[in-house]
Amino acid sequence: MNKLVFILSISALINCSKENSENSTEYTLLAEDKAAALKIHNDARSDVGVGVLQWSDELAADAALWAKNMAGKNRMYHSENDQRTGQGENLYMTTATDKESSGRAAAQAWYEEIKDYTYSPIGSGQNNFGAIGHYTQMIWKTSTHVGMALAVSESGATYVVARYSPPGNFMGQTPY
Repeated sequence: MNKLVFILSISALINCSKENSENSTEYTLLAEDKAAALKIHNDARSDVGVGVLQWSDELAADAALWAKNMAGKNRMYHSENDQRTGQGENLYMTTATDKESSGRAAAQAWYEEIKDYTYSPIGSGQNNFGAIGHYTQMIWKTSTHVGMALAVSESGATYVVARYSPPGNFMGQTPY
């Protein structure tokens, strides 16, 4: 009887581990994708002379929750400030099926907003904030950490979320 209970317990543990690892791989970036996305962020920051961002697993976990929420609703929209106190947020959505590089693709898309950016305080009228806000959050001088995650909706859309700490994009301030 004790052997049967032990075997059932081990079996349940194995099933939980598989379930948890399957869920976590759905919401975390692969190591290569994470490294590539972080490099794009830090190269952009180096270009303007601000310090590097460090990866935060805590921010990535928060990003995963929001990515899962958006995928569940199959809709991209920002979380409310009270849902991410002390965190900035960038969002990206693609219908491409290459989930192995979605983090890199998101970071690259955010970086490409540089073409629409003119150095000026946020909200000064020099820029269309909707067209440059992802880029300015990436390079915000006081942000020190980033975490990213993704989730895939039933329709196949991939939602990528980046969370930053401390947040950036404060009205009247410049990013660097």
